[in-house]
Amino acid sequence: MGQRTIVAAILTPLAVIAIYLGGIVYSIVIIMLLAAAAWEYSQLLKKVALHPCIPLILGGVILLSVFRALFDFDYLAATLTGMIFGGAIYHIYQFERGDTQPSADFGATLSALFYIGFLGSYLISLRGLADGRWWTFLVLPTVWIADTGAYLVGSTIGKHKLAPKTSPNKTWEGYLAGVITGVLGSLGLLALYNQVFQAGLAISTLEAALLGLAISAFIPLGDLTESFIKRQAGEKDSGSIFPGHGGVFDRLDSLFWAAPIGYYLILHLFQ
Repeated sequence: MGQRTIVAAILTPLAVIAIYLGGIVYSIVIIMLLAAAAWEYSQLLKKVALHPCIPLILGGVILLSVFRALFDFDYLAATLTGMIFGGAIYHIYQFERGDTQPSADFGATLSALFYIGFLGSYLISLRGLADGRWWTFLVLPTVWIADTGAYLVGSTIGKHKLAPKTSPNKTWEGYLAGVITGVLGSLGLLALYNQVFQAGLAISTLEAALLGLAISAFIPLGDLTESFIKRQAGEKDSGSIFPGHGGVFDRLDSLFWAAPIGYYLILHLFQ
């Protein structure tokens, strides 16, 4: 717990600065994080005897992130099409060289490109919205508040397992606490930003509650998705870069769900 607190105390101000600055600084930070998460993901896949195309994964994740920062969703379909073609060509070649499971390896390559690169790039799209600074300050801290509430309650009074095979430490008590704290966190952040910082976010109290509810209700699935990958690989964490927190993939797992959910709710309902 001490290590977790220290690392969080260091990372949180850095995240706030990057979000506040936005632009190229924020994009570079996200691209670096996604590339690191893609590397960790690739290493987990290798531990279950899969052989994804790591150069294509790393290059593809970086390219998807760069294109999202420069062109938003323009050229996305063409970019993904090229990557699918590239992955197919690579795994055909590997099959000719003796790979005995090209279909599984091809699927592993695509899963990394789509899960890390495509979903992760919504962190850039979220910041790129009108008033994106404040929307990002609303969505991401809501995730962190919900995660903290779920962890504190689940680790102290949690008894009923949420997904015992996938993540034995997760409980329904922790899940419900995360949902409640996520909703309250979203409401509190909205009040802070609009009343103290004059952010002018065009969202009602009810809409802020719905945003917090949607985010906090679904982000555990991001953690569970990573958990079944780690469980199959026999690993507790995706890496060890952050003491007490694991790897980059461990830190971003909830955001792969929160960023797209927040982006589409804000874009289609609140703007």
